[in-house]
Amino acid sequence: MIKKIYIGLIITIATVCSACNDFLDKQPISDSTVDKFWKNETDANVGIIAIYSDFSKAMASGLWNWGEIRADNFDYYEKDAPDQQELVTNNILIDNPAALWTNLYFTISKANAAIKYIPEIEMNVKLRNDYLAEAYAMRAWCYYYCVRVWGDVPLLLEPVESVSQGIYFKRTDKNYIIDNVILPDLEKAYLNIDKTRNETDSKRTRMNVGTVCALLMDVYAWKHDYGMVAKIKEERVDRLGRSTWRTLVSENGSNFNTNWRKMFFESTAAESVPEVWFRAAYDRYGNGNNQAIAYFARSSCKLRVSATLREAYESKDLRANLQWVHKSGVYRFSKKFWDDGTIFSGSGAVNSDVDLVLYRYADIILLYAEALNALGRTNDAITELNRTRTRAGNEPFFTEDFTDSEMLLDAILAERQKEFVGEGKRWFDIVRTNRWAQHSSLTDEAKIVFPIHRAHLNQNPELEQNFPAYPCLLYTSP
Repeated sequence: MIKKIYIGLIITIATVCSACNDFLDKQPISDSTVDKFWKNETDANVGIIAIYSDFSKAMASGLWNWGEIRADNFDYYEKDAPDQQELVTNNILIDNPAALWTNLYFTISKANAAIKYIPEIEMNVKLRNDYLAEAYAMRAWCYYYCVRVWGDVPLLLEPVESVSQGIYFKRTDKNYIIDNVILPDLEKAYLNIDKTRNETDSKRTRMNVGTVCALLMDVYAWKHDYGMVAKIKEERVDRLGRSTWRTLVSENGSNFNTNWRKMFFESTAAESVPEVWFRAAYDRYGNGNNQAIAYFARSSCKLRVSATLREAYESKDLRANLQWVHKSGVYRFSKKFWDDGTIFSGSGAVNSDVDLVLYRYADIILLYAEALNALGRTNDAITELNRTRTRAGNEPFFTEDFTDSEMLLDAILAERQKEFVGEGKRWFDIVRTNRWAQHSSLTDEAKIVFPIHRAHLNQNPELEQNFPAYPCLLYTSP
């Protein structure tokens, strides 16, 4: 976990390893700086830690801006949330902070540097391969966000260390990036990662074999290659240890309230709930806070739970009462990440540095259910769907409840909505399954992708805006 012991290291690597972090701040790293840094095993570890630090910064608001707010889970708080209002109403302007990809490319830059220099370090071969696997997987994850959010994006696979290399990059076709970078990077990660490390390391704040598998399933689902989704689940995930990976908390319904909520609370205890596969780590003294409290928990929170979401839960569903509170006419999403009675402002307030769950086993199960349904394995799909549904107190589904695969897919997506609210899944789910028109305010298909931010366009003349959704006229400098 990126905590206080890494503060000094993160500060060092954030400066040393900034090899043209982004198109906005092009400060090539000098050869002498490289020689001074990538020398030994400690340097390699520090370099990997820096990747996670920038990734957490990207997720601090991006988790919800990119993966959730544009769908139907939340309404904006009119007085204090103009940027979020644009997302909820799907009227995104090109200077909205959510349209910035800066922190994702910070992360990609550091991953590129690690991939280039770690092979040159004399160190334990197994550990070197493990570090490289982390770098490949994190680069793939960042590009996966990029292509889902903006479509075609610039592709950088080398750290920029000299202005003679060129510092402006055109956008590359999103499908090329998926097929030739993201999936190959994830396969390299799966091949090289230490598959035993996270059997004992239960913090789950660094890349592990389970998360690599989750990403592979997610990417193949995005491509609608459901045969590969099922194959990854059956040939790789199902071989992981049952007690440390393939565990759903309270699957039998006992102690659901306590055990399910434990997944989202940041505990001082050494262990995390086994269902959790990856967390983005935060520390106010290290890599800073996230936007969870500002978005969801303060009295003037930027986002409020929508009526659509509240009404999606059946009367027996235990999850609704574990996620939000109703006070003074406002439904605040202030229970999923924090204990009851947590103070969010004023004297005694907590900091917004709770670790954020990005993947857990329930996600694997429901992606698998989606794949089984697409492959015509209806009974198996319903069995997987019922695993999270019944543990939340609902009655199971049966084959006769569905007339066709589309009806079953709707039920799977509804279950994902209720299970993963606040975890950055909903928008990507409805885009992947072409249900954005039914479950968001968006009416223009061209605006499924975000605009390229004005700052990126002004500072990189090789970039072009997402036409025709966001016309060139809009980003002309004043």
